[in-house]
Amino acid sequence: MKIPSSWVMLCMMLSVFVVEGEVSAVAPAVAPAAECCNVMELVPCANAFTTSTPPSAECCERLRKQQPPCICQYITDPALVGLINTPNAKMVSDSCGSPMPNNC
Repeated sequence: MKIPSSWVMLCMMLSVFVVEGEVSAVAPAVAPAAECCNVMELVPCANAFTTSTPPSAECCERLRKQQPPCICQYITDPALVGLINTPNAKMVSDSCGSPMPNNC
């Protein structure tokens, strides 16, 4: 049985989120703006970020709650850049009415 590539990407993304959460717990962020950031909040967006699937209402709600400094942190994080800073992620953010900041 072949596993769809979207599920493989979703599992990889969730693994990155778990590792990011563990690193954040061990080494607290230096910048105060980063304290609001919790990349795990975007897990409902994983499928939409990695495929052309439209974002769910929950994804959009959580994406709109993210602060611009947090989105910038995700966009510039080497562990997340391939998942968050993509054409699909831009489409998701535009679709949710929460455009990606362009001054990161």
